[in-house]
Amino acid sequence: MKKTVKNVLLAVIVLLLVCGGVFVGMNWNNWFGEKDTPATGQVDKKAEDWTGEQEVYTGEKNTDTIDIPGFDSMTFKADAAEQAVNLYNPKQNTCYFKMSLYLKDDTKLWESNLVEPGKGIYEMELLQSLPAGSYEDAILKYECFAMDEKQTPLNGSEIKLTLKVME
Repeated sequence: MKKTVKNVLLAVIVLLLVCGGVFVGMNWNNWFGEKDTPATGQVDKKAEDWTGEQEVYTGEKNTDTIDIPGFDSMTFKADAAEQAVNLYNPKQNTCYFKMSLYLKDDTKLWESNLVEPGKGIYEMELLQSLPAGSYEDAILKYECFAMDEKQTPLNGSEIKLTLKVME
C-alpha cells in the first residue's frame, strides 16, 4: 500500500510539472515578448507632419485604394550620407508606408520605418554615400501595411527614378 501511494504521488507530481511546462510555454511570449514592437516594424519617429504642397482628393475616400506619390528624380549631395528629401505618406491614406531606396543593381541605400498618413521624411541617412553622377533606374519602393495590430501587408509600388548626385 505504501508503494502504491508513492507511485500515485510521483505520477501526480510529474503530471503537474508537465502541465506547468506546457502552460509556461504557451504564455512565454505574452509574458516576456516584445509587446511594443509591431509585427513588421515600428512607427518612424523621425517622420514629421508633412507640410509640403500636395493634391488632396476632397471627395469621399475609397479605403480600398492607396495614394502613392511618384517622382521622376531625386537630387542628392555627392559623397554625403545625410540627404535632404521630401517623402511622405498622403494624409488621405489609411495605411502605413515603409519606403526604401535602391540603386539599379539592388544595392539598398536607405529604408524608413513605418510612416503614418500625413507624415513625411525630410532627412535621410544613406547606408552609403554616392559619388557625383546620374544613377538611372534607381527604385523608390513603397511597402504598405494595414494600421492594425497585425500590420497586414497591402499592395505596394516601385517607382523608377533618376538619382542626380551633385558636387
